Amino acid sequence: MNKLYSGYSWRAGSDQLPKYIAATFITAVGTGMQYIGLTLLLYHSTGAASSIGWLFVVDSLPGLLFSPWIGVLVDRWSHKNICLVSDLGRALILCLLPVFYLNGQLPVWIIYAVEFVVATFDRFFRPASLGLIRSLVNTEKLLKANSYQSIANQLGMLVGTALGGFLVAVSSAIVVIELNIFSFILSGALILWISVQRSQSNGNRQRRHKVSTDWITGLKYMKSNKKIIEICIYNGMIYITLYVCNTLLPVFTERELGVGSRGFGYIEAAWAAGAIIGVFILLPALRFINQSHFSRYGMFFIAASLLLFSISDFLPQAMIGYCLTGLGIVCSRIHNDTLIQRDVDPGFLGRVNSVILLFTSYCSLFIYLGVGYLGDVISVRWIYFIVSLLIAGTTLIAILLFKADHTELAHRPERRFTD
Repeated sequence: MNKLYSGYSWRAGSDQLPKYIAATFITAVGTGMQYIGLTLLLYHSTGAASSIGWLFVVDSLPGLLFSPWIGVLVDRWSHKNICLVSDLGRALILCLLPVFYLNGQLPVWIIYAVEFVVATFDRFFRPASLGLIRSLVNTEKLLKANSYQSIANQLGMLVGTALGGFLVAVSSAIVVIELNIFSFILSGALILWISVQRSQSNGNRQRRHKVSTDWITGLKYMKSNKKIIEICIYNGMIYITLYVCNTLLPVFTERELGVGSRGFGYIEAAWAAGAIIGVFILLPALRFINQSHFSRYGMFFIAASLLLFSISDFLPQAMIGYCLTGLGIVCSRIHNDTLIQRDVDPGFLGRVNSVILLFTSYCSLFIYLGVGYLGDVISVRWIYFIVSLLIAGTTLIAILLFKADHTELAHRPERRFTD
């Protein structure tokens, strides 16, 4: 029995983790509101649905442009400080929106510019937050800590989108943005309150080189640890699935199922339910499934769930398929992130995550620009079906390529944890 978990007690000093979990929930609430607020502000300013698609394109640009620098800087700087500056930076740049709005004019380019800067801070926050969690808990507690974070994130997004929609209905989108600003400030205050011992921070004290040199060093590190590459491939496929689902779900519910906005809401709720259920069943599942194989099983589960969703003719079947897809994605993402946190050398954690970011940013740009138009040419069902085959096929290829390499990510003996 191969375990990636342990008991329920936190080590001394890990009382700092609840502060981070609270910050995660607050940030997720703000992010949910931000999505509602920014998209409605943009739509009201332009009156064009295509402007929303371009907002997603702008969101993907920082990953395309800055991934190498982000990875290297995350490895050089304090993870706590990066998270803190990211929160406060997002709050500060979002202040431009109410300022322009109150002055009677909100140019469209300001909305896009704000989204670009916010997305840049998002790209710094993600890998730094993984490093921060690693510094707050023992290695055998990482999976549980990531599970708590995922619950906080899922619940926060649900609350944020619901609250954002309600506030837009009773007031305006700019009020939603103002609350989003407050959420980032409050999250930053909680992160500032976290105490991280110097020995626990990443603190990469080795001699620093050019960004390009450090980036290439990170690629060489990954090349020498093939299991990292396999996990990165799986994480990349997970994000591709997310992008496709987010882009095509409105079209699928309207054109293929004919269930309208109410059915769309039910299917989204089914995803959220599956995601939350996935968090709770992940730990028990790992008692019986070898952790080195769990990532592969998870990808096949996602492919099968997406296939079930693609062939659904009725709302209940679609809800089941989407629920299972959400369950599989959350379980796989938490597990894969934990493997990376646990086994990647702390000095390379940012660069490893930035490689995933670079890959998914290119994929997201193609998906946002191409998949929507492709959905006007062929049935959306076929697109979901093709993605499910792509996931299964990529996983099979990865198994064949890496089956001979089951060493630990850092060439260390595998840790087996006890309850």
